[in-house]
Amino acid sequence: MNEVQNHEESTDAAIMGDDAESMAPVVTAILGSAIAAALKRAGTADVAHGVIAGLRLLRSAAESEAGYTMGAAIDTAIRTRLLVENLSALRTTGSAPVPVPLPTPGPGVAIASAIFVSAAESCLTVNAHAEDNGPLEMAVFAFSTQLIQQLGGSPDWRDLMRELHRPSEPRDDRPVEALPDGNTIH
Repeated sequence: MNEVQNHEESTDAAIMGDDAESMAPVVTAILGSAIAAALKRAGTADVAHGVIAGLRLLRSAAESEAGYTMGAAIDTAIRTRLLVENLSALRTTGSAPVPVPLPTPGPGVAIASAIFVSAAESCLTVNAHAEDNGPLEMAVFAFSTQLIQQLGGSPDWRDLMRELHRPSEPRDDRPVEALPDGNTIH
């Protein structure tokens, strides 16, 4: 493939012509390494929960940086990937696929989660250096595909959303305080 390199005069740094295409192997390598490392240290159920932890980080980072709409777009991308898998199974078997329940986490869930969170952070770093959000989109697709592979099918959408939206830090259980002007602090 012919890629044209442009040079910025101010930095003399090369910029690749098709950034998303050049980042795809990087995202694939990051996730491939994470899968290999996690499968050596944890069971399939724990790896599935690790992939969910990585997806959770990708989603929450995008939402915190770009707002609710970006978080909703990632939810839609994940759901679309699950729907594609279900439609493919329907076409192949002729019957509607049954959602795969999320497995119970085992003893290796912490290490698997740490591995996939690290992989997600690496994908976010790659995305930060890209011209667009192509690497983030590729990462969400790849993590979603890996989740389907680890589970052997698509999970129930509502169960997965509960996991992806689960707060990673304890909630602030302080009572709501009223200000003198009637507004509240949450």
